[in-house]
Order: sequence, then structure tokens, then C-alpha cells
Amino acid sequence: MHQLSLLSLLMAIGIGAIVGLVNEYRKITGAKIFMGLRTSIFTSMFGYVIVALYEYLNSPLIIVTGFLAITVVAASIYIERARATKILGATTYVSMFLVFVDGVLVGLGDYLIATAISVIVATLSFYKTQLLSAIKKIRREELLALLDLLVISLVILPLLPNRYIGPMGFFNPYQFWLVVVVVSLIFFGEYITLRASKRGLLAFSIIGGLVSSTTVTLSLIDLTNRSRGYGRSLALNTLISNIPLALIQVLAAVYFTTYSFPLTAMVAVPALALTMVLVVLAVVTWRELSPTGLETPTSPLPFRKIIEFALLLFVIIAAARVVVRVAPNLLLLTTVFSALANVLGIAVAIGELYVKGLIGLHTAVELLTISLATGVAEKALLALLARDRVYVLLVAMGSVALAALTMAVALAL
Repeated sequence: MHQLSLLSLLMAIGIGAIVGLVNEYRKITGAKIFMGLRTSIFTSMFGYVIVALYEYLNSPLIIVTGFLAITVVAASIYIERARATKILGATTYVSMFLVFVDGVLVGLGDYLIATAISVIVATLSFYKTQLLSAIKKIRREELLALLDLLVISLVILPLLPNRYIGPMGFFNPYQFWLVVVVVSLIFFGEYITLRASKRGLLAFSIIGGLVSSTTVTLSLIDLTNRSRGYGRSLALNTLISNIPLALIQVLAAVYFTTYSFPLTAMVAVPALALTMVLVVLAVVTWRELSPTGLETPTSPLPFRKIIEFALLLFVIIAAARVVVRVAPNLLLLTTVFSALANVLGIAVAIGELYVKGLIGLHTAVELLTISLATGVAEKALLALLARDRVYVLLVAMGSVALAALTMAVALAL
């Protein structure tokens, strides 16, 4: 049972104040809201006190009574306000219930969840006008695409079996559809960023690279084949997408898998060298990274392209799995194949081998560097799918040069 304390009570007050301060600001700007700073704090404290009474009296009826009480209070205020103002919106009253839940969660010791709920409620309240304005601008095809994305990720994906079938276990229905979901998210993100801002291409390349720089490359290739005259800009973005590959999918993954400072420090040398070169490239070519005249994709979710790219990525992943099964003792070969389209996965796997003592420090550094270099060099092969010669030349030469730099720095250690 969680131990109540003065500190946790102050936490409940602070979490209620997050929503209350936002509502007080909204009152200043003209919004008619009954739940200001004091009401929000009292509501959160009420939830906390309910948990305190429950722990002292050890009666679940206390919790039930508390939830019934806050429901009756919020419903009564809503009905009276709706009758007087003829406004049926109920977001403020729902937020009152959620602030009460925050107090309960703090009393139970779930500080992180309580804080997250409070921040989300405050953010949605603060940006209410902007959200309504953005919703009004949504097109029919965009809404349908969003619904499709929710269906394929939250409905279809959980229903698929997560097991390997077929010869040598090369096919996993869940894994394949997960690739489809990731590719769909990247394409949808590309559409949204370019629709929201004509200069949003760089943001898409960096943010998308956090998920999969390979998929970002494929989407940029598709954009290159549809937009004439932007080969150089799109090629630069493809190279820049290696920054999150190095910093997040390799360096951060290694640290949080092993918590080993010596290993992380040694891997950081080639990863940061690659990052610095790319940062310099980004600074020098800043204006070219986000061209203003780039055409927005016609469809938020081009399913034909998504399936094509998902199949390509899955074939690479399946081939890597077959290699692992055929030659499990050839760790170097396995690393190279596994790093194709899945650098994060192989980085975590190498980190686990190191933690278990199955490989030494220098072997782990060597394999991780090879994984990073493979992930960078892979884009040179993918570039051949583009029809723009400038794009192909820049990505191919740049990827090979960056991969060679990564390996050279590692060898110099």
C-alpha cells in the first residue's frame, strides 16, 4: 500500500494547479470557465483525501462514494450552466472529473500517469480554439486517411498472430503488418508536415528518421519521382536523416540497453563524428533543405506505394532472418544483414550480447559501428530506385562517403 505523505499531498496540489493556471489564463482572455485555480486544486485534493480515507478505513466504499460525489457535482454544475447559457459543451466538466482522478492517482502513488493526464487536459484546454480551427480545415480524404491509419494500427495489427511461419520461419504476419504501419505513419507524417508548412521537409526528415531513416528515404524517393527539379534538396534531406539514426537508433539504444559508459563512449566517437559532418552540411545548405515550392503529396496514405515499400523492407528483414538461421556463427555477416532496414533492432541485440558477457567491449564497438555504417550505406542502394540523376548521384556518393568516414573513425580508435 502506498505511503501517504506531505510531499504527495503537495504533488496533488501541484497537479491540480497545472489545469487551474491554464484555466485562469483562459478566463483573462474572455473564456467563461467555472473551474479556476482554486477549484482545480480543491478537486485534486478531494481525490487525494478520498484515497487517504480509503487507506485509513480500508473500505472500498470510500472510493465508490468519492467517484459518485464528483460525478454528481460535475453533472449538477453542467446541467445548471447548460440551462442558463444554452451551451451544451461539456469539456470543462469532464476535465473536473479527470482532475479528481489525478488526485486519486497521486494518492495511489502513480505520479507519472497523474502528471501526464493533467498536462494533456491543460494542453487541450489551452489550445481549444486552435484545435477547432484546425479541425475545420481537415479535408474529407485526410479524415478518411486518419481513420484508415487508426484501423490498420489499432484494430488489424493487434489481431494478427505474432509468430514465424513458412520455410525457415521467414514470415511473421504481425511483423509484416507492423512494417506496413510504420511506413504508413511516415507517409502520413510527410503529408501533414508538407501540408502544414511548405518548409516542413527538414522537420519531417529529422522526426521521421527517429522512427526509420530507411522509410524516410523511400518516401523522399517517391517525392523525388513526383516532383521535378528538387533532387538536390531531397538528396540532402536523405543524408540529414542519418542524424537521428546515429544519435537515437544507435547511441541512445546502446546506452539504455547496456547502461555501460565505456561502451557508449567508444560508440559515441564515430556516431558523433558522423553527426558533426551532417550538422555542418545542414548549416551550409540550410536554405536548400526546406524548398518552398515543393508539391504536397496528393494522398495522405498512398496504399499502393505503402504496400510496395513495406514489402521491400520486409523482404530485407526476412532475408536477414534467414541469414541468421543459416549462419548463426558468422556474427559479422549477421550484423550486416540485420542492420539493413533495422539498425535499432541490431543495436539493441548487440547491446544485450555485451551485457550477457557473450562478446567483449571492442567486439561490441566494432559490430555497432558496422551496423551504423550499414544503415548509412544502405541509402546508396535505395537511391537507385529514384529517377532523378542528381538525387541518385548525391545520395549514393554521400552515403558511401559517410559510411567510410564512420568506419575510418572507428578504426582510428
